[in-house]
Amino acid sequence: MASSSSTSIPNYTFQVFLSFRGEDTRYTFTDRLFENLDRMGINTFRDDQLERGKEIRSELLKTIEESRISIVVFSKTYAHSKWCLDELAKIMQCREELDQIVLPVFYHVDPSDVRKQTGSFREAFSIHVGNVAEKKMRRWRDSLTEASNLSGFHVNDGYESKHIEEIINDISKRLNPKLLHIDDNMVGLDFSPEKLISLLSTHSNNILVVGIYGIGGIGKTTIAKIVYNKIQSEYVGASFLQDIRERYKKGHQLQLQQQLLGDIVGKNIL
Repeated sequence: MASSSSTSIPNYTFQVFLSFRGEDTRYTFTDRLFENLDRMGINTFRDDQLERGKEIRSELLKTIEESRISIVVFSKTYAHSKWCLDELAKIMQCREELDQIVLPVFYHVDPSDVRKQTGSFREAFSIHVGNVAEKKMRRWRDSLTEASNLSGFHVNDGYESKHIEEIINDISKRLNPKLLHIDDNMVGLDFSPEKLISLLSTHSNNILVVGIYGIGGIGKTTIAKIVYNKIQSEYVGASFLQDIRERYKKGHQLQLQQQLLGDIVGKNIL
């Protein structure tokens, strides 16, 4: 991999920021979405990682600013939370000023209820009236309307796993088309990538080689893919060459070279 330390590519602290109403989806949909994002090596911030108070804290606002994509999970009581609405207002501001990508997920809610603040969203605003300044209320309403008009995902019927897969695929393509697919069937693979990543010492300018040794079929390639997905965004160029020995024996040296160069420069090498 070629180091990206000398480039002007924006350095985002998080690739994805998750905004959601904890009472609705923390232990269900959002938890599974977060788990799958993490498994794919997508650095994701889940907004219950910070201690909550009555007012949204400056450190969370900074986290939103430093995220490439925001996923907003609109659920039935999302607008009941002043915290969530403040998050959303900041997210939409970042979309306008920082070109942040915003992906709404309509989780068992009608987008028109979000857009027009009807249904459970009307109920939420009836609670806020008299307790929140009119200027802030208007900002919340505008943010809801703007977000609901964006192309997003509708989770109503069917298996949630299918919806999550669709979201993951979309985000992977937006962030980096080089992310490798990791099989869902990882039974018996007890592995934490952090220790292996520390061996690679990605802040070093030296050439480093780490070997993963073991009998066939125990998950060596899967481990390599997980580590690759975790660290490849830190480099200008990255390539994952699989089955090198077999391909070399078959005389595919030129194809291996073309793949390596093509992956690094981002175009096909003939």
